[in-house]
Parts: sequence; structure tokens; C-alpha cells
Amino acid sequence: MSDQQHDYVALEWVKGEITDTLRQARQALDGFEVPEHAEQDIAECLACIHQVHGSLQMVEFYGAALLAEEMEQLVLALQQGRVGAPGEAVSLLHQAFAQLPLYLDRVHDARRDLPLLVLPLLNDLRSARGESLLSETSLFSPVLLALPALEAGVLAQRAPSDLPGLLRKWRQMLQTALVGLLREQDDATNLGYMAKVFNRLESLCLDAPLAPLWQVGSALVEGMLDGAISNSPALRSLLKDADRELKRLLEQGIEGINQPAPDELLKSLLFYIAKAERPTPQMRVLKERYGLDEALPSSSVVDEERARLAGPDRDAMRSVVSALCEELVRVKERLDLFVRSDRQHADDLGSLLAPLRQIADTLAVLGFGQPRKVIIDQLAVVQGLAQGQREPNDPVLMDVAGALLYVESTLAGMIGTVEPQGREESRLPTTDLTLIHQIVIREALLCLQQAKDLIVDYIDADWDRERLAPLPELLTQVRGALSMIPLGRAASLLETCNRYIREHLIDEPSPPSWQQLDRLADALSGIEYYLERLAEDHEAAGETVLDKVEQSLDALGCTPVELEVPVLDEVLSPTEALVMRDLQELDDPHVVKSLADVLAHPVSELNPPARQVPHSLLPPPPDEAPVDDELREVFLEEAAEVLDALRDYLPRWLADLESKSALGELRRAFHTLKGSGRMVRALVLAELAWAMENLLNRVLERSLEPGPEVPRLIDEVLQLLPGLVDEFAADAQRQRDDVDQLAARAHALASAGGAGDAEGEAGTEGLDRQLLEIFRAEAETHLDSLNHFLEQAAEHLPLQVSDELQRALHTLKGSAYMAGVLPMAELAAPLYYLVREFKAHLLALDLDEVELLFEAEGLFRQGLQKLKDDPLAAIDGAPQLIRRAEDLLAQRLEALLSVPVSAQRTRRDPQLISSFLAQGMDILLDAESLLQRWQQHPGERQELNDLLDELTTLGQGAHLADLEPVDELCEALLDIYGAVEESSLAVSERFFHEAQLAHEALINMLDELAAGQAINPQPARIRALRELLDEALDPAATGLIRTDGGHALSISELGAATAEAAQVEAGVDLDDEIVTIFLEEAADILDSAGQALQRWLDEPDSAASLLSLQRDLHTLKGGARMAEVGPIGDLAHELENLYEGLLDRRFSHSPSLASLLQKSHDQLAVMLEQLQEQQPLSDPTPLIDSLRAFRQQGVEAEAPEPTEPAAGSDPELLEVFLEEGFDIIESSGAALQRWRAEPSSRQEVENLLRDLHTLKGGARMVEIAPIGDLAHELEFLYEGVSTMLLQPGEALFDLLQSGHDRLAQMLDAVRAEQPVPPADALIAEIQAFGRQPPVEPPVVAELTAPLIAKSEPEAERPPQDMVKVSADVLEDLVNLAGETSIFRGRIEQQVNDAKVALNEMETTIERMRDQLRRLDTETQGRILSRQQVEAERLGYEEFDPLEMDRHSQLQQLSRALFESASDLLDLKETLAGRNQDAENLLLQQARVNTELQEGLMRTRMVPFERMVPRLKRVVRQVAAELGKDVDFIVGNAEAEVDRNVLERMVAPLEHMLRNAVDHGLESTEVRRAAGKPEQGRITLDLSHEGGDIVFDIHDDGAGVPLDAVRRKAIKRGMIEEDTPISDREVLQFILQPGFSTAERITQISGRGVGMDVVHEEVRQLGGTMTIDSIKGQGVHFQIRLPFSVSVNRALMVQCGDEQYAVPLNTVEGLVRVLPNELEGYYQFNPPRYEYAGQTYELRYLGELLKTVNKPKLLGLSQPLPVLLVHCNEQRVALQVDSLVGTREIVVKSLGPQFAAVSGLSGATILGDGRVVLILDLLAHVRTSQAWVPVPRALSDLAADFTPLRPRLVMVVDDSVTVRKVTSRLLERNGMNVITAKDGVDAMSLLQEHTPDLMLLDIEMPRMDGFEVATRVRNDPRLKDLPIIMITSRTGQKHRDRAMAIGVNDYLGKPYQESVLLESIAQWSHAHA
Repeated sequence: MSDQQHDYVALEWVKGEITDTLRQARQALDGFEVPEHAEQDIAECLACIHQVHGSLQMVEFYGAALLAEEMEQLVLALQQGRVGAPGEAVSLLHQAFAQLPLYLDRVHDARRDLPLLVLPLLNDLRSARGESLLSETSLFSPVLLALPALEAGVLAQRAPSDLPGLLRKWRQMLQTALVGLLREQDDATNLGYMAKVFNRLESLCLDAPLAPLWQVGSALVEGMLDGAISNSPALRSLLKDADRELKRLLEQGIEGINQPAPDELLKSLLFYIAKAERPTPQMRVLKERYGLDEALPSSSVVDEERARLAGPDRDAMRSVVSALCEELVRVKERLDLFVRSDRQHADDLGSLLAPLRQIADTLAVLGFGQPRKVIIDQLAVVQGLAQGQREPNDPVLMDVAGALLYVESTLAGMIGTVEPQGREESRLPTTDLTLIHQIVIREALLCLQQAKDLIVDYIDADWDRERLAPLPELLTQVRGALSMIPLGRAASLLETCNRYIREHLIDEPSPPSWQQLDRLADALSGIEYYLERLAEDHEAAGETVLDKVEQSLDALGCTPVELEVPVLDEVLSPTEALVMRDLQELDDPHVVKSLADVLAHPVSELNPPARQVPHSLLPPPPDEAPVDDELREVFLEEAAEVLDALRDYLPRWLADLESKSALGELRRAFHTLKGSGRMVRALVLAELAWAMENLLNRVLERSLEPGPEVPRLIDEVLQLLPGLVDEFAADAQRQRDDVDQLAARAHALASAGGAGDAEGEAGTEGLDRQLLEIFRAEAETHLDSLNHFLEQAAEHLPLQVSDELQRALHTLKGSAYMAGVLPMAELAAPLYYLVREFKAHLLALDLDEVELLFEAEGLFRQGLQKLKDDPLAAIDGAPQLIRRAEDLLAQRLEALLSVPVSAQRTRRDPQLISSFLAQGMDILLDAESLLQRWQQHPGERQELNDLLDELTTLGQGAHLADLEPVDELCEALLDIYGAVEESSLAVSERFFHEAQLAHEALINMLDELAAGQAINPQPARIRALRELLDEALDPAATGLIRTDGGHALSISELGAATAEAAQVEAGVDLDDEIVTIFLEEAADILDSAGQALQRWLDEPDSAASLLSLQRDLHTLKGGARMAEVGPIGDLAHELENLYEGLLDRRFSHSPSLASLLQKSHDQLAVMLEQLQEQQPLSDPTPLIDSLRAFRQQGVEAEAPEPTEPAAGSDPELLEVFLEEGFDIIESSGAALQRWRAEPSSRQEVENLLRDLHTLKGGARMVEIAPIGDLAHELEFLYEGVSTMLLQPGEALFDLLQSGHDRLAQMLDAVRAEQPVPPADALIAEIQAFGRQPPVEPPVVAELTAPLIAKSEPEAERPPQDMVKVSADVLEDLVNLAGETSIFRGRIEQQVNDAKVALNEMETTIERMRDQLRRLDTETQGRILSRQQVEAERLGYEEFDPLEMDRHSQLQQLSRALFESASDLLDLKETLAGRNQDAENLLLQQARVNTELQEGLMRTRMVPFERMVPRLKRVVRQVAAELGKDVDFIVGNAEAEVDRNVLERMVAPLEHMLRNAVDHGLESTEVRRAAGKPEQGRITLDLSHEGGDIVFDIHDDGAGVPLDAVRRKAIKRGMIEEDTPISDREVLQFILQPGFSTAERITQISGRGVGMDVVHEEVRQLGGTMTIDSIKGQGVHFQIRLPFSVSVNRALMVQCGDEQYAVPLNTVEGLVRVLPNELEGYYQFNPPRYEYAGQTYELRYLGELLKTVNKPKLLGLSQPLPVLLVHCNEQRVALQVDSLVGTREIVVKSLGPQFAAVSGLSGATILGDGRVVLILDLLAHVRTSQAWVPVPRALSDLAADFTPLRPRLVMVVDDSVTVRKVTSRLLERNGMNVITAKDGVDAMSLLQEHTPDLMLLDIEMPRMDGFEVATRVRNDPRLKDLPIIMITSRTGQKHRDRAMAIGVNDYLGKPYQESVLLESIAQWSHAHA
């Protein structure tokens, strides 16, 4: 492997691990000497070395891997005891352990793997285990070339006539020379003979596999002649081996040159060349070709590298150099001190001599000569200064300092590389340019990461192309940067990615496939990986990575375009640049682009995608400038090389079609031809190469199997390419039909994707009966034409062949083949050929021919009779008739040809050709015009008939003129036109495209004929037409050719939909993917068609609406037939025909027609919904018959009602519809109220129109026709208002309100699984209203102006984007935001703790500083005292003791401690600043978190007014049914409520309103008699009170009949008759289950199952419900629910030892009161406190919570906090022990266990991790006020009448299907279900839930059913839980074991639903 192929980045990755593993191996080897652990240690050592060996093999470093392998073998020999001297072997292994890491470092640094460096060590290791030694040759591994074998034709051309004689002569000459060399006689002459032999053999074997042997031999002989290689026995032995190869060649002949020489022989010969020190020219060529310098470096290089390898390793060198640098720093500091002093004491410099000598010695040891010399020079200078020989002036000292700096910088630079004499030529210079490159690469990587993020955002945003808008510019910037580094190839590949993104992700509307995205991701990731490698190592080889990138782009169909950035040899001056620009602008203004323009706007795409197949491969325009001659020559040379490569690799690929390398080389060759050809404008050649490259791309990506057609096509192209190259060389490029055909075949194969032609099954079963019937009818028509001709022939003979006869036989033949009736097709074919030839040669039919036709007519009739029973039965007499017809035709033609030349018609007569040209060109031009007109009106037949006549005439003329290619193409066109005429082929865009191409080909043929050129056949066009014919459809599924003259659509609107046959309902399998696409399109089409139909019904004269309907139905029909959905296609086809008639004014608008159209559209919607649900489609035949009857008779036809499928076939879909439907009813009801209040608001009308349209579509999707019909009619009304046809008024509003109410009733019925009756009467009323003539709105300028002004802003307001988010996801987000607040609180706590610690630290530091000051004072005092004594003794009294600069060690330490204290204070200030920054950041984060929380909570809040229309509708419905007049008023409806709360409260509120209307409000007569208004009044008020939502429901009815309630309670045994009970307690009975005072049961109420459910729902929501009733005045219900928030501000209070959180929104005020004052307030009875003129009831929080009875006030002097709370009309002052402060808290649920505990809103977690309860003070206050002792009897009764709840069943099964099916069954039967996927999951759930019953499987992972049942029975809490086992194990032993465990019932799978439900009922009752 060459160095360029080594992956040094990979080596860098594994080098560290290898070093660690070797260290472990060395440690294990050290333990080998201890006998008791020897075996274990040697095994561990062997395992470690084996890992190292494997890693080195993985990264492919040969030398290091070889060394590791020898180490492994030696350790293995040690383990097996095969080493004679174990001690020596261990020593060698230690040496190898030290050598291998050094060798790897050297390889990484020098970028060269030289196994020769470790050859001595390798041989030592081998010698230790007794193996033979390695030579340099064994490590010599040149890159040997593999040449492909020559083809047989080339061998034949190359072989001389007397090859054996020549080879024999050459061998004799070689042997003579070898004998001379052996005798060492006249070496020059013998070597000359040998050179001649080798040269001739080289010429003979040129480019053959044997050629390298003779080339090497020639170079070797040349070296021996030059003296560079000496004659040696080993070399002579190798030359003898070459003679043996010559002998083999003599024996095998010319084929022998295709067998290469042995690799060992070549390696041995090349070794001598590599060893030569003075190579000759030939040897230098071979050295470069085979990489010999890399394979075997010179001995000097090897010795030098070995010396370096033996030196210290990098780490040791780095540590030594670092120590030297530190020593130099110390020397500089001493020198600096001397420079700054007075320089009087030069001898102080003597202290520098010792360190300088040490530095010099160390540098000498390291081999750093130049730095050592500098140090020695400065050593002499310093010594002179120290001895006073030189003056220490500034110049001298500065020179010394500069020299030291030089040495220091030199050593500092060596710390990184530690290579004083490294190979600098192999590295990039470590300059600023390299750094710039690294910076650019890092920035490019950041941009690529941004690009990937943009693509991920694009995918996450549901293919929103706006997300990709910045991407092209971003990638262009990266590509420009890479181009300038330069990394040209990477820039080119990145630009290709950018081009793909622009064209396919941004420009194309449809999203890409996941496979395409994967390939794009591979490309971008590959470029990113390539840049990462360069960022880590600028020498890393990454071309293989870029090859993978290019493969990914090729698979995407994008070929990289090399970006050529023009670079001038010399820098232009500004003037020269301007002149050059002006010259270019004069030459071609479009060429002028700056470099920035080029980089920002890449080269335009030269390679169109494969789907854009050119019709013909054309040369460049004649006026185009010729290509430069030099460029042309370069291309021709390259083309020759590419052709050789193609010839070389094609046989290899044919030998192994799975060979990706050979196939890749073939593709690369065509890719090169394409790119180079386009560059030199060899366009015909280049486009053919592109076609082949595109084909091979498909083969490479395995989307096309390389069948026999692909190699055959490649071979044909290869045969054609040399001619194209020659034409380009001669500047004679031209359009060639053979080239076009090859290109077309290539593109066709590529687009086919490897799909082969499917052959149909033979036999009658494969025939379509419907098609046979159509063929019968068509054949009858053609036989009538035949009989008509026979009647004419009976009158006079001979008779010329008529066009009618020829066309009849031609069409009969084609339609018989199409229908599969082969006997009739075989009979018609010879007759047609007979008639055609007679007409072509202007021969008249005589008696023999007419008799033949007469007999044939009878045989045809016989064949038609057999169609019903056996269409494939042979026709009696047909073979004989066929032979007669063929013989008769042959005789007549032979007779015609035997006519003498003078009498014979000259073939290709010029006059005949001229006549044909004149007539043919006119015919073709007319035909082209006819084709264009037909394309615009494909339903018309006239153009088709004219085309058939024109082409028949043209074909006859071509046949007469012997123009076979023209005749064949005309024949093919006539075949497809005939198929269309008989309605067996449907027209489409592809049909007209192929026909147009065929017409153009005919015109080209006539042009060639006119120019005197040979006419090129067009097999591609004929094949394409035949393929169209093969794909012909059942005529019943097309219907595009109309016989009634009806207008049809333009072909641009047909689409591809008519390309498939209609579905036969019983036997066709639908393609799921096509059906899915069709359903998506069909839904939009039906919506559009429905709107257009309504517009037309409103404006019957609107042609635009009809045209839109016709287009929509045509597209729907085509899509249905493409998806093989026949019934939808048939009905859409009939509707399309009807709309055509309406456009043509053949029909007119009528009510019956409108009804028929609406029912047809509804039926289409029903069938689409059935198709969506994969249900059988309804039969549309009655509707189709009605449509046909209407079209044919023009009279009203009564359409049958389509059968209504059962609603709710799919529960999941129905559930989705109901959820959406109720949302729509709510929003539309609110919008209707707003519109009614402001009739001028068009925005509300549009909202209503959109809502009703959505509801209609959803209803029809779930097959609920009554809802869809009513919504449809209401939509019409809103459309009328929207288009100003209807004016808003009370009548309209009442009608709309009735419609909305009816829709709501229908939805309620669907939800209750009740039948939904149609609203026929209401629909009729709506239709009647819609048919009223439009009323002009009254013009009131004064009123309308403000309204218009007011509505304009609303109309101009852009619609806001909405997104649906799952409620669970939103709940999770709220919880996560709350968790964020908790963590932030904990961080705040820690920051505060750190602040406290810093304050304590500051106090400690101040205390320490004070102590140090006192220590310093004490120290100075002692010094002064000592100095005074000393001065008195010595007599130095005039000196201050401090001036002597003598300090004790103690004073120095005290001063140092003082400085350390100052440093500590500075550090504390820094930490305090950082802590303050953290507090500020936390404060900002708190604000952001609060906004996030509020935003998330706002997303959960919905306005209550959404429910108002629904509640009003309930009141209206009940009032209407009861005949009561009710006024329902809602107060504060705009208030927002949590969506979950609102959804759960809808049913309770509805029930209470029904009760209020039914029971509460009296009838009109009673109210009138009681003096009340006749209109009853119900009010619903919504308010917020503290943390609660309060619903107040009042009615002004008669109130609750307390006596009746009491009697009912006594009757039911709830109380005794003499039990004393208050009215308030009596009211509580109506909340009991089943309690009702109604005298009769109605649909509205009276069952006694309402108020208890309401109360239970309120209780589950954590709320309370109170009832007040005043007789004769009404009832007041108050429902109080907690306002759910997840984050709130709370006041933290302390009560006793506990801390609580009180939400701030529940606290009215906060005061502080002195303890003695509080003591006085508590003396009142009851205790009270007055504040601000208000009196508050005084309570202690502990007493309220029942935790502490009385507050502790004695001995307290500080004021105590009192919370002021206002609840209802009561005011309470709550005293707490202390306040902890306010904080933001996260509300956490307490779980189901504490849900019933009143007064608790939840809990929160403090920063220190403590859990604190959140108090609902208002609930506590209300509880304390409303608490009334309940009599014992009543409480007992209440306990007996606990509310019934649904059963809770646990389903435990590992099958998802069983869990889902069983859960649905149980939920449908009113049970609640929890599921577990296995036993472990079940036991976990049982810790939290106690189900009423368990359904248990046996076989489950982790824990089976038996173990679960055993654990349940052993659990005291669960031991009585009923268990029903449902399992597929129905054996008796399994049943016995289950029953022994204690299972209650045992059922087998699949279970019967009724049996399971009975068992559940039995055991759950028993358990209860």
C-alpha cells in the first residue's frame, strides 16, 4: 500500500489505545518470571498483542503489523514452550514493546511506513523461535500493474505469420547471451543481444499482461550495460526464469501473452532496479511506475531513520526540551536583574556560567548543534564579563539576551514537533496560510452543520420548503471558500448537492423520497467527514471519502461539474484588468463575470436529468465557433484511452456481472466521455455516453437488473463509438438514427427499472369476456365492410382494392390480436398482407382472390360463433385458406417480378420518388395539423378518420416507392389509430407525444429522401408505438372517443389517468400506493367539484362553473382508472359526459337534473369513503343508468336513492369525526351568534362556510349521509350569502339556527350509537329558501358606511396559522416547564448558599488580615529591639535598623501571609461578582420561564363562549319539546377556562339546564297564574374567585319541592319518617344515585341518573357543589372548581413545625399584629379582627388545619403576620407563625390517594428538595362555615348509597392486538380498562390500582401468567381479586394448574365475546 493510501487519521485514533495495550502486555510479561502466575500472565500478554496486531491490520500499516505479528508468534512459542532461551526471548519482547510505539510515532510524523526500519528486530524475534531470517526482498512490495487480456481479434492482428520461428530464434539468442553472461565473456555483446530480444518481445506483447516482464528485463539489461547493476549469480538465475517464460510463450503461441509473468519473478527483478544507486532513464521510468523508491528506500535513508528510531521518544524529548526552556528562563531573569542594577558587581554574572554549560551539554546530547554553538559563544562572552575582561555595556548585554531568546524560541518550536531534521518536503509549511486553511475548514464545518439543521427542520415542518430558503446561499458560501483553499473536488461535489437541493427540494412541489434524502445525507455527511479529517490532519488522504460522495450523487442522478476558477500566471495591474474586461465585453458581454459572480452563481447544469430524454442527439449548430485544435487533440487522446478502458473492463464485467469495480470503471469511462465530449462540443458522442452512464447508474444502484439487454447494448455502443470519434475528428458530426436508437434504448432500459415484460397466461381463462363481446361487435362491422366489397366484386371483376377493405382487414387483424382471439388473427393476417401488397403494386383482385375472400368471410363467421364457448378453438379450413392466400400472393408477386425489364416498373424510379415526395409532404403536413386539432379535442372522431385516410395513402405510396422504413412507421401509426378507432386504446398525453414523435420521424425521413440520403429506419419509434398498443385498455373503461359528437376535454387536462383499465370488481387487487395517492387527490377534486356545482346551481348560465366541473370529473375519472377503481371511474365518466352536454347546450338546467347531479356527487363521496375504509364499493349502476337515460332522452330521470351504509364502521375514524364535529358545532354556533349580532361581518360568514364544508367532508368520510346532506345544504346557504345572492335577515337566521341545532342533535345521536334520521323536511325548507329570488339590500348610506369601515380591518386581517397539538403533548410541556422552575429554584438556593458562604469567607479573611497586622507589628517591634541592642554594641547608632535591609525569616513569612490574605480577598471579590452575575441570569431566566409558563397555560385555556351555543341549543330543544318559553342568559361568557375542565363540565351543565327547563320552570299557564312572566329565565354566570372557577346557575321556577324530596327519601328508606332534618340536608338527597321526584319518565329527564353523575364529576375535578332553593322563586346551583395552573406565585408561611404555600391570588391582604393585641382579639366570642373598616373572623391556621390547637403568644414581642381572606360574603383573618417569603412554585398533583382531601391544591418542591403542601384557604374557610352535623341515620344511609362506578378491568397480555380488541370490547360495554404488556408491568400497575377483575394471559415475557396469579393470591390486598385466564393453551393440564393456583375462570383464544362478558359479570358481582 502506498503512503497516499494510508489513513494517518485512523492511526492517530488507535495509537493511544495501542500504547496502552502494549503497556498492559509488558506488565503481563513481567509477571511471566513468577512461576505460579506464568500461565495466566503469558495468556494475557498474548491476548493484548493479538489486539494490537488486529488494530494495525485494520488501519493497514504493513511494517507495524508485521512487527506485532512476530511478537505474537514469539509469545505463542513461549506459551507452548518452543523457545530454547526464554530469558533472551523475554528481553527481545521488552525491546519490541519499547520499539513499536516509537515506530508508530515515526510513521505518523514522517508519513511513511518503512518495514525495513524494524527488519533487524524482526529477524531477532524470528531467530529466537528458530525461524529463518527475512531478507530485504521479503519486505519489498512494489505496486504491480494488472493489465487486461487482449481480445481474440487483437491477438490475431498482432500475431506475425511465422510467430513460432521468430520466438524460437529469439529464445536461441537469449540463451546464447545467458551462456555468455554465465562464462562472464564479452558481457557487453551478450547484454546487447539480450536487450534486442527483450525489446522485440516488448513490442510483441505491447499492452498485454506479459509485457511488464520484458519492460523490466530491458531496463535491467540497460542498467547492467551502464554499470548500475552488477552481474551476479542470483541475477542470472532470474534471467533464466525469464527464459522459461519465453519457452512458455513458444509453447502456447500468441495466446500466451495474455498470461502474466509470476509476481515473485517481477518483484525480484524490480528489487535490483530499486537497489541501483545510479538509475538509467528506463530504470527511472520503472521506479516511478512501480513506486520503487517508496517500496525500497536507499540505505542512507534507512540508516538515518533507524538512528532516529533508536533515539529518545517524543515524550522524553518534549520533557527535556521543556526543562531546557525553564532553565533558560531562569538565566534570563538573572541577567535581567543584573541589567537593571548599577552593574558594579560584574562578578555576579559568574553564577550564569554553570547553568549555561549544563544547557550546552544537554543540547549536545540531543544533537541540536546550532543552538549549542550559540550557547557556547554566549558562555565565552559571559565569562569575559564576569572576569572583567569586557565592559558590561548595553550592546554586549543585549547581544547575550538576544542569543538566549533565539535559543529559547528554537526550543519552544521544537516542543511540538521535536524533529530537528524532519522531512519538511512531505509537510505543508507551518505558516499563517496553513492556519488560514484550518480556520476556513472549521467555518465550513459549522456552515455544513447549519445546512443539515435546515434540512432536518424542513422534514420536521412537514416538507415546508420555506425552511430551505437560506440553504443554497449557505452552501454557495461554503463551496466558494473550499474553491479558494483550494479543495476543488470537494467544492464541486458540494455545488452538485446544492444544485440537487435547489432543483428537487426547493423547486419541485412534491417532497422527495426517503431514499433520495438518505443519499443526499450520505453526500453531505461524506463531505463533512472529509473536512473533519483535514481539520485534524492536513495531510489526511480523503479521496476515497469523496468517491463515496460522488457515488451517492450519481445515484441521485446528479453528476458533479468541475468548477474551473480562472487563475492568471501573473497578477494583473488594475489598468490591465480593466482593459481585459473591456475586450471581453466587446467580444461577448454575457461572458463578463467577476470571480465573485462565478462563485455565487455556479455553472449552469449541463446534464439534464435522465427523465428529460432528447428526441435526437444533434451536433452543435453550424455557426458555432470551432473548438481549439489543441483541445481537440487532447480529447481525441483521452477518447482513445477511454475506448481502451471500455474494451478492457467490458469482458471483466461480462465474466462477473456482480463485479462492482468493473461496472464502476465502465460507468466512469462513459462519465469521462460525457464530460469531455460536452466540453469540446462532441455532443452526439457525449449525449450517447450520458445515456449509457445513466443506464449504468441504475445498474449500480440495483434498481435495474443487468439482464442480457444491458451487456448487448454496451457492446453495440462500444462498436459504434470509434466511428463517432472519427466523425468528430473529421469535424463531420451529424445526427444519426443508429445513435438515437441506442440512446433511446438506454434511456428506456433505465426508466424501466428492470421490469420485464409480463407474459399473459394462455388459455381461455386469461381472456376478458367483456373484451370478447366488444371484439364481436367490432368484427361484425368489419365483416360488413368485407361483404360490401364482395357485393361490388360480384358486379364486375377485376376490382381494385378499396381503402375500406384494407382498413377492415387491418383493424380486424389488430383487434383480434388485442382480444386474444388468435385463430381469427392468424386468419386475418395473410389476407391483410395479400390486400396490402395488391394495392401497393396497383394489382386488381381477380376471381381467385375474390373467391378466397368469400371463403374467408364464412370462416370469420364460424370463428365469431365460437367466441362464446371456446374463442381459441381452431377454425375448420383456416390453415388451408391461409396457405392458399400465401401461395397466391407469392405467385402474383413472382409473376410481377418476372416481367421483362422493359415492362417492369422500375423500383425507386426518380419520377415516382418525386411524385411521392410532393404528395407525401403535403399529406404529412396535413396529418400534423389534424393531429394538433385532435389533441385539442380528443373526443372528436372526424380528425381521427382523416388521419387514418391520410396515413393509409402515405403508406401505399411508400410501399409502391419501395420505401420500407416509411411504410413500417406508417403501419405502426395506423395500428394505434385503428386501436383508438375501435376504442381498444385510450388516448393520453403519452399517446399524443409518441404520435407526434412518429410524425416528426416521417418528416425527417422525407427530408433525407429529398436530400438523396439513405433513409434511416426508426425502430425506436415503432417499438414505442407497439408498446402503446400492448398497453391498450378495455374499451368500456375508456369512452374517450365519442360517436355522438359530444365535446371532450383538451389533452392537457387528461393526465395519465386513462392509461389503465377499469377495475373488474370481483377479481382485481388494488395497488395500495396508487389508491392512497388517488384518495388524496380525489378528496380535493370532490371538494372543488362540489363548490363548482353549487355555483352552477346558483348561476345555471355560468359556463366557467361547468368547465370546472367537467375538468374535475375528468381528472377524477382518470385517477380512478389509474388506480383500477372501476365504479368510481364509470360514474365520473357519465357525469363528465353530462357536463359536456350542458356545455354544448344540448341539455339545460332543471330541478330534476340538479337533484340527479347532487346525488351523483354524493354517491362519489360515499364510494370514496368506502374505498378509504377498504369496504366493498356501492353499485353505482342505477345512477349511471339514470345519467345515460337523461343524456339520451333529454328528459327527467328519477335517480334512485343511494343506499346508506351503516355509520361508524371504523370506531377510531368515527371518534375522530365526532371530536372534530363537536368542535365545529361549537365554533360555528359562536360564529353564528356573532354574525347575528353583526350581520355585516363577512369574516363570520367565511368562517361558517369553512366550518360547514369541513363538517360535510368529515360526515361523508365516515358514511353518515344525513349529516353530510344537511351540512351540504347549509353550506349552499352560506355561499349564497357570501356571493350576495341572499341577504341576512331573521328568517335566514332562524333557518340557519334550526340547521345548526339539527346537526348537533345528529351528532349526539351518532355519539349515543342511535340511528340518524335524515332531515328531509329541513333540507326541503333550506332548498326552498335558497330558490327565492335575490333581494336587493336596502341602501342606507348612514348605516352602511360605519359597518363597512368596521368590517374592513377584519377582512384585511390575515388568517392566523393554526396547529393542532395533542393535549397529552401540551400537558407534558407544561409539566416540563414546571420541572424547569423546580430546578431553577434549586439553583437559586445554591447560589444563595454560595453568597452566604462568600460573606462568611470575607469575614474570615478580615479576621485573618487583622491577626496578620498584629503579627507584623509584633515582629517589627522585636526587630527594632534587637537592632537597638546590636547598634549599642557595635556603635552604628546613626542607621535606622530597617535601612540595613536585614529582615528576619519570621517577618518575611508574615509579609507573605499578608499578601496571600490580600489575594484571597481579591479572589473572594471575583467569586462574589460571578455569583452576582449568576443571580442576574437566574432573574432573567425566571422572567423567561414565567412567560413560558403563562404562554403554555394560555394554550390550554379556551373561552367559555365556545360552549354557549351548545348550551343554548340544549335549552332551545328542551323548551321546544316541552312547549315552554325560556330566556337563557350567560354572563361573563368571554372568561377563559381550562380545556380539560370545560370538556368534562359540558355534560353536567347540559343536564342541569335540562332539569331547570323540565323540572324547574313551570308551564306558561302556571307561571301566568302565579303572577310570573310567561317567559322563564335561566342564568348561568361564570366567575373567578381566588383560585376557583365558580359556575352559578339560577332559574326563576318553582324551586325544589322539598316535601316531595322528603317523601321520596322516606319511601326509599333513606330516612325514617320522624327523623328531624333541615331543608339544606333534604336538598342533598337529590344528589343520590337513582333519586328522582319526576312522576313520569321522558326523553329529557325522570330517570334519576343525572344529578349524582353531575356531583360525582364535580367531585372528581376536585370541586364542590351547593344547592339553594326558595319555594316559588327558583333554585340556585353553585359549582366551584379549582383553577388549574402549573406555576403560581405563592406566599410561604410557617405554622408550627410545618411550612405551607398559600397562592397569592387567594390572599386579599397581609398585616402584622402585636402578640398582646392578638391575645385580646382571641378573647371575643367568636374571635374577630377589624381592619380598614371591615370585620374579619379571626382564626389560627393550625386550628383550621387541625394540626395545632392554639397559637403560642406568650413571651413574643415581634408582630405576627395575619392573612386577610375574603370568601363569598365572609371575611376571615388567618394568623400564621411566620412568613418565609414569596416564591414561584410549581403545582404538582397529589395523586388519586389524596384527590378527595379538601383544602389542598397540590404540592410543590422547594430549592432544598423539601415537599411543601399548597393550601386552598378558601376551601378551608368554606368547609368551616358550611359544616353542619349530619344525623347518624343519614350518614349511614349515605354510606349505603355510594355512587355506582364502572368496573375497572385489567387486561394483561403480551399481544398488542389482543389488548386493543379486548379493551374496545370492554369499553363498549361501559367498563374502564387498564392494560399491561406482561406480568412485571401488571404487578407494577397493581401497586397503584386495585381493579375489579383481571384478564390474564399465560405465555408472556419476563413473568408468565401462572406466576402473576400466584403473586396476586399471596397478596393480602389482592387475594380476592377475580382472575379470568384467556390463553391459547387449552390443554387440561394447563387448566388444572390455573385452577389449583386460584384462577376463577379459564377461557381459550379466540374467545366468544358473549361468554367473556358473562364471565366478567358473574365474577365481578361475586367479588362485589
